[in-house]
Amino acid sequence: MTASVAAHGEETTNRKSYHISGGSLGQALSQFARDAGILFTGESTLTDGKTSKGLDGEYTVEEGFRKLLAGSGLTYTITDDNAVAIKVAESGSDAASTLPAVKVSGKAVYDANDPYNPDYNRTNASSATKTDTPIMETPVSIQVIPKAVMNDQQAVRVSDALRNVSGYFDTRGDEFFYDDAFLRGFNTSSRQYIDGMLDLGQSRSLANLERVEVVKGPSAALYGRLQPGGLINHVTKRPLDTPYYSVQQQFGSFDLYRTQVDATGPLTQDGALAYRLNMEYLDSNSYIDYVNKERAFVAPSLTWKISPSTKIDFDFRYHEVQGITNLGLPASGNRPANIPISRFSGEPSDHDNFTLYNGGVSLFHEFTEAWKLVAKFGFNHNVQQFDDTTIQSFNEITGDARRLYFHSQFTDESKQGMINITGNFDVLNTKHALSVGWDYYNRSGMGEGRLSFCQTCGTQTFPATLNIYNPVYNQSVINVALENPKPTFNEREEWYGFYIQDQMTFLDDWHLLYGARYDQANYTSSLASGLNLGGADDSEFSPRVGLLYRPIKELSIYGNYVKAFNGANTGLVVSESQREPEHSEEYEFGLKTEWFDNRLSANLAFYELTKSNVAQPHSNSLLATQGYRELVGEARSKGIEFDISGKLTDNWNLIGTYSLTDTEITKDRSGRQGNQFANVPKHAGSIWSRYEFTDFGWHGLWTGAGVFLAGQRQGDTANSFQLPGYARLDAALGYSFNIGKSKKMSLQFNVDNLLDKEYYTSGGSSGSRTGIRTGVPRTFLGSVRIEF
Repeated sequence: MTASVAAHGEETTNRKSYHISGGSLGQALSQFARDAGILFTGESTLTDGKTSKGLDGEYTVEEGFRKLLAGSGLTYTITDDNAVAIKVAESGSDAASTLPAVKVSGKAVYDANDPYNPDYNRTNASSATKTDTPIMETPVSIQVIPKAVMNDQQAVRVSDALRNVSGYFDTRGDEFFYDDAFLRGFNTSSRQYIDGMLDLGQSRSLANLERVEVVKGPSAALYGRLQPGGLINHVTKRPLDTPYYSVQQQFGSFDLYRTQVDATGPLTQDGALAYRLNMEYLDSNSYIDYVNKERAFVAPSLTWKISPSTKIDFDFRYHEVQGITNLGLPASGNRPANIPISRFSGEPSDHDNFTLYNGGVSLFHEFTEAWKLVAKFGFNHNVQQFDDTTIQSFNEITGDARRLYFHSQFTDESKQGMINITGNFDVLNTKHALSVGWDYYNRSGMGEGRLSFCQTCGTQTFPATLNIYNPVYNQSVINVALENPKPTFNEREEWYGFYIQDQMTFLDDWHLLYGARYDQANYTSSLASGLNLGGADDSEFSPRVGLLYRPIKELSIYGNYVKAFNGANTGLVVSESQREPEHSEEYEFGLKTEWFDNRLSANLAFYELTKSNVAQPHSNSLLATQGYRELVGEARSKGIEFDISGKLTDNWNLIGTYSLTDTEITKDRSGRQGNQFANVPKHAGSIWSRYEFTDFGWHGLWTGAGVFLAGQRQGDTANSFQLPGYARLDAALGYSFNIGKSKKMSLQFNVDNLLDKEYYTSGGSSGSRTGIRTGVPRTFLGSVRIEF
């Protein structure tokens, strides 16, 4: 097969400066193509095992190819249609193939994983189907937040990235220990996914993330037990064939210092072995009195290309977070208490520590061009220790907060594996992409706590009462060894699932997605004494079907239906009761569009989502006091979501959202029927825009600005108080320039909450009037980054 490099005649005579080190010929050609503004549309086996001396100096496109190909046994010719064809140099050889088609353009076209990629738009995502399917051909609502957006906004936490997704709402404020999230009204908790594998509940560093993919609605048809609002999948940076190094130092308000390192490249001359190392260290105080945080993160990864059809990835993560957690403030009347947002409700002696070790290995194998295998195995080991003082009850007249001291140690471990086989084939004028797979998950946890009564606080049975209007701290010192211990408890969670999915294309413009999954899940919880705290043994089918019609290239119309297995009901039920897991059911209809040669895309979705079999206290008050529950609750969310991202012009990027989320508790025995969900505004939206001043001759200079809005929200499920709506304005200014021949320096300055708006992110736990989290005040963040 012959392919070519398309080049406009005048482009081949322009000189540019190149600095490409020697090594693999394929890597050198890839870097040359990127620097020249050339897009490779495929891979060539013609360069396998060949090397190049590199390129250093000013060259035309023709001269660059001639220099790089010197001594390789390959040559190039200029064809009549101004194309550059690369082929075997031996006379009379037609063998072989040539390099795939590439195109010279005025602007460089970037690979999705290129470290220099500034684009906000992504046209493909794998999380919704476990295949690399164009978003325009997937009948599911998907949003992708690429690294470029995180960099421009100087995101520090996962929530900083997810705020660019419609229907997402934060629950943790400025906290660094967990990454909870609300999607389509439902709390997904902090159990999110990394590279398609379920992660333990934790916080996550952004240092090794390439992008975050969010699949809206229930995803049980492929992934098993999940809360129905959606799936959040963190896609990590992978080792690259081309060397790349980056060091970034950030500094900002409240004594924040954050250092990040990113290094990648080949370890062998032929590029068969490549590595990547990502590191982060963060140390910061807070706008909240006494609160501080420290985070250390190291993530090495290795890719071994055993053959052109087989490779193995090895990954490891070490993540440690420690500091003092802000557990929030109380409500007074129907609003948060009127106190400074800097007020701390705990004790300065509080301290939390979280340490995670994670490792994994992934095998990728192509049996043929059409059939592929992915197999993964991973493990997590998580150790948590918390020493916190938190508000248990609040006297709204006096301002006195009765507090509870809590000490806990918890160890969480998980092992998991998955096998996924995909194949592409044609049957009776229909095209099929078939996926079949199996996965297994095993988690065990053990913990103990000491809490409730303060034995070392003199005559008081609780830590000293704190008046939130006039706080006095350090009135009592807690001696953990003397506190009342709670019994050690054990948890065990084990499940496996089988799934099958087909993506069928017919009549060219129609795309049908259908599939189902079978899950078998077991959960047990008990005290060290053997006392059963509740458990579950469930099996369930989760079907999904979606249909998409693409009448023109720029428009897709889709709909889907999902019935899903959410999670086990793990509490105690009376023996004669029928135990069933939580279920969810969703109907969704939407439109997807792409403009300007796929540079700008948008998604508009209408949905109705119902969660059923929600556990509630037993109707028999005596049984309820003993912890027994009945599975009679139901909640519904319906709404509209709109997302847009990409380029309006070559120099103008934007990403925007809007959500209308109408929630209601439809069945409840606690007097909450008809109430709205806690922490979910009916109306919310955001828009962030970046503009580069290249057309004005100011190369490397850019500015960005954005606004994030949320309407009034209920603070708890009893709807006893409300969190006011807010509009937060952010801004950024950046400048990038070259240093010498091969280094790039980027200076950046961001201001979050430019107008210093006082606002609240969430109302704490769903049934509590305490634990209200505040939003950050005006915050400055500077950055210096060197890349080479």
